[in-house]
Amino acid sequence: MSWNDIIYGTGDFLTKSFEILPMLGNNMNYLIMIVGGAMGVWWISQLVKFSKESKGNPSAE
Repeated sequence: MSWNDIIYGTGDFLTKSFEILPMLGNNMNYLIMIVGGAMGVWWISQLVKFSKESKGNPSAE
């Protein structure tokens, strides 16, 4: 197996995978936005929780 086989195989795979995206339409975009938003809310809640925990521990700042 040569490097050309790997590169062209990867290119063919990516080309085929991008053909699926128009069929998904905006639903995929909405899913990504919802998942990203949920992850952002979780991350902010973790930051708030750790900030409250470190208030009583001055060495944690």
